[in-house]
Amino acid sequence: MLLAIDARNRGIAVGFRAVDRGPCAIPQGGASASPWFAIRRIGASPERSADEYALLFEAFSSRAVEEAARRGLISERVDEAIISSVSPALVPRLAEALRRAFGVEVTVLGPGARTGLKIRTDNPAEVGSDLVAEAVAARELVGAPAIVVDFGEALAISALSAAGEFVGAAIAPGLDAAAASLHRQAALIPEVRLDRPSRAIGRSTAEAIRAGLVLGYAGLVGRLVALMRDELAADSPLAPRAAVVGTGDSACRPLLESALGGESCRFEAELALEGLAIVAARGRR
Repeated sequence: MLLAIDARNRGIAVGFRAVDRGPCAIPQGGASASPWFAIRRIGASPERSADEYALLFEAFSSRAVEEAARRGLISERVDEAIISSVSPALVPRLAEALRRAFGVEVTVLGPGARTGLKIRTDNPAEVGSDLVAEAVAARELVGAPAIVVDFGEALAISALSAAGEFVGAAIAPGLDAAAASLHRQAALIPEVRLDRPSRAIGRSTAEAIRAGLVLGYAGLVGRLVALMRDELAADSPLAPRAAVVGTGDSACRPLLESALGGESCRFEAELALEGLAIVAARGRR
């Protein structure tokens, strides 16, 4: 069984799946079609030790084995692990935890990893491994050219050229980060639920905040996607229009659809984990 970890600055996604599934098995159906036996999310605490992570991973793996058995598959222990982390200091603890829990050596997604993705930026080494994993999965899912919109701690919009190469990104504060910053910096601004407002002219402070953030971010995403599509089309005039794939907080799916003017798009909450599974499969060849 493969254990894939997508570690961000504030949270860690942990996924378990069978290693004999196709590397591009991104399901078309609902949750029942998921190739993942279990996906869990935990906080990325700087105080949590390798031993604590090991205990958590062992508990999560037990649930994954139970789910595999429920599907009529042979239960397996974790015998393969891969990590993507945007926090370099976290990697040694996670890798040690996996060694202690399962006795496996860990693949860390970084320079030199066999991703099959060419990175055409000024400094390829500085591209986050999360963006690389998402680009790998998006290319398998919708082909190229493509644009990936990640509604995470940061809003990251990445572009894949018609040749399937990572050519760059745009990064802005994430929606939750923007809301928290607004609350901290302005004494009279309350914390509010970021539901989509019915109008742009807010008639209360809460409505005004929702209009500014939710509708404002829809405009931000829509404008950046449009500009990226124009730039990708200018580089490859005969290529099809770039497809858009969303990922991150599933609650942001309506925001993405609004940003695209109602255009249909694919949203995969676990796009980075899918990319890690694809990279792990390539490494077995």
